[in-house]
Amino acid sequence: MALLLAMYQKMRLIRERNQATLDLTKFSSKVSRVEKNIERVQKMFTSRKAKLESQAKMMMNQAKSIFQMQSGLYMNAGSAYLNPYQAGGANAFVNQRIQGYLQNGVPLNFKDGKVDPDNQTVHTFSSETQQTLMYLYQSGQLNGLKTKEDDKNNYYYTDTSNTEQPIPVEEVLRFRSIMERSNSDYYMANNMLNQSTANYEQNVSIWLEAATAQLEEEQDAALEPLNYQQTMWELEKEQAEQKLKRIEAELQSYTQLCDKEAQDMAPKFGLR
Repeated sequence: MALLLAMYQKMRLIRERNQATLDLTKFSSKVSRVEKNIERVQKMFTSRKAKLESQAKMMMNQAKSIFQMQSGLYMNAGSAYLNPYQAGGANAFVNQRIQGYLQNGVPLNFKDGKVDPDNQTVHTFSSETQQTLMYLYQSGQLNGLKTKEDDKNNYYYTDTSNTEQPIPVEEVLRFRSIMERSNSDYYMANNMLNQSTANYEQNVSIWLEAATAQLEEEQDAALEPLNYQQTMWELEKEQAEQKLKRIEAELQSYTQLCDKEAQDMAPKFGLR
């Protein structure tokens, strides 16, 4: 009777083990699927976040190009800004400003050898004087010009044929004024560019932060039900594992009992 009861319990436990194994497989599969869904959602939002950052970077680059063009500091493929030799070793923006002032004139006039503040009409330069002044500027002779004892009205320089030539002091002083104006124009343009770029980058940064925060809220909303499902299926899986472990222990106990009862019931034929 004890053997039959032990065998009955053993068969019952085998059925329960099979069902528990099936349940564990099912719950493990559900956990795996929900984990993949969570991973897909996270990848999607990571991609969307990367697109936002790429868009912000593109906006900044485009805006910087616009600000460069507005300030006169834009550099295209053939620009002199990229070729210091083309600019005579100097700032190409300043060179362009200098040439512009030489062609259009400068409001600086003299009276009795001194700057006349009451006469600020535009002074224009002859084509020959323009060429001479640019030659002095680019050859590095401008700061070393000197007058002579018998001629204080002219500076003297060495031309390309190594010949000493005069140029009016007033024209050189006007040109130095042009250089100061051109450098001032450059610094003003550069400051405007930097300030405009910094302001726009700050605005883009604020936009990116707000857009990212909104995206993270959408991500949290999308992940919340999936995380809940994951938690529930993991609990079911854990319970199935514990149940299977308990059944295995009981099954082992009844298997040993059946073996013992069967051994006790076996005929001994006088053997001890």
